[in-house]
Amino acid sequence: MNRSWPNLPFEAWPEMDRAAWSELLRDGDILDGRGAGAHWSEATRRTLQKHYAGWLGWLDARKMLLGHAAPVDRITSVSVTAYARKLMGCVAPKTVESYLRDLKVVAKAMSPDRDWRWLMDVSNRLKHWAKPRRTLTLPALSAAEMFDRCLRELDRLADRDFGVAKHRIGYRDTLLVALLICSPIRLRNLAMIRIGQHLKLCGHEWHLRFTGSETKTHQPLHLVLHEDLGQHIVRYIHHVRPAFPNASDIERLWPAGKGKPMAHHSIYDRVCRQSGRLFGETVPPHAFRTIAATFLAETSPEDALNARPLLGHCSPATTENFYIKANQLKASQNVAAALQSIRDGPKARKGAPHAKDEN
Repeated sequence: MNRSWPNLPFEAWPEMDRAAWSELLRDGDILDGRGAGAHWSEATRRTLQKHYAGWLGWLDARKMLLGHAAPVDRITSVSVTAYARKLMGCVAPKTVESYLRDLKVVAKAMSPDRDWRWLMDVSNRLKHWAKPRRTLTLPALSAAEMFDRCLRELDRLADRDFGVAKHRIGYRDTLLVALLICSPIRLRNLAMIRIGQHLKLCGHEWHLRFTGSETKTHQPLHLVLHEDLGQHIVRYIHHVRPAFPNASDIERLWPAGKGKPMAHHSIYDRVCRQSGRLFGETVPPHAFRTIAATFLAETSPEDALNARPLLGHCSPATTENFYIKANQLKASQNVAAALQSIRDGPKARKGAPHAKDEN
């Protein structure tokens, strides 16, 4: 998780929140009554408390945690929407859904008579958004073939009228996919790119740079974009991007159709849609990181280790998985070659190196 605010420790909760939480868990008999959450298991209590603490931490970081306000009075459509959007830019879709779902559970338990239909609707929409479309299946195309398709599509769109929405959107979305193939950065970094700050022309090369404070692993990231993308980036910056509404007022690289920068979930959806059109298989943004690591692993076991600096892996164990797979692939290829040699017979094996020479 990469959030700019911590979960607020229970002892730092406002007194009214601590009292409301304790009331939820109050146990009693048939005469005393029980709290609405008394039946929750210990694991459920821990998870709900953690997620509610995340909500309070976000409010506290924005000076919105007023001690005199009742806990449920802070849970408004405006504040929850802002909170959800912030989460969507920091954590995985499933995590966003779980935090908002549990906020809904706590709100309904604290004030069951209040109308929480709007919060239930938000939670349901996020559940649908976070639900995996399908088990991730990588395209049969290689990374090189995918990149080539993107370049050909960009060439096809190059002479179109970018005053037409579908043409400029198609060019933008294809460039998004192409950039992810050769520089598979995380969605958060993809959305934050600013020309001149993160994306810079150095000589004849386009560079992407992110500081440690801008990356998930807190490691600086510096990537050089594929040279074949150069002309398309120039065309996008000078001809395609200015055709978007209010583009001159938007600092980020990717403008949306309504005069604002693209939101994280919009980029996610557009990458999925455009990759499906180009490759015949939906590829979410994060999958391009797997595609890059797999491509390097299939090249050689040594190249598999290069995935760590490319993808910004903090732990070498993450990259070592691809290194192991690369060695397995090489070993299976050797076995297959040996079996084929046996099937071809002695004449085909004549002059072939012994197995020990292959190692």
